[in-house]
Amino acid sequence: MESEGAESQLSGSGSAVFSSILERTIAENSMVVLLQGLQGEVTTVDLRDESTARGRVVNVDAFMNIRLAEVLYRNRRGQLTHLQDLFITGRNVRYVHIPDHVDIMKTMQSQLAKIHRVRNFASEGGGRKEYAKKTKKDTKSDG
Repeated sequence: MESEGAESQLSGSGSAVFSSILERTIAENSMVVLLQGLQGEVTTVDLRDESTARGRVVNVDAFMNIRLAEVLYRNRRGQLTHLQDLFITGRNVRYVHIPDHVDIMKTMQSQLAKIHRVRNFASEGGGRKEYAKKTKKDTKSDG
């Protein structure tokens, strides 16, 4: 667990940006999509060393690394510290409190839909046109 500066890596729309196929696959096949859906929500994260962090979720990656902003950190002795930004590695997370107003099924379905939109982008005409595959019609007109 490290405290870091105010830089955050949010995309303009606030949705998770997946940097690799591996991350998309892990997220798609685990409950981490629920945590990714908590972006912008204030929640509490219990850590393995019995400390807690309460703050606004900025980002969660497929490996359950969590970045919080405006954090109230309580160490295991009960001492409180205010932090601007906190990065928690996934291996240090014991429990994430899901706010009562969050609809778990809707949140997961929404996040899965985002993953599928990214995955199907190229097949729907997105991506670079100069590398588009030739169709049978294109090859007949060439020869």
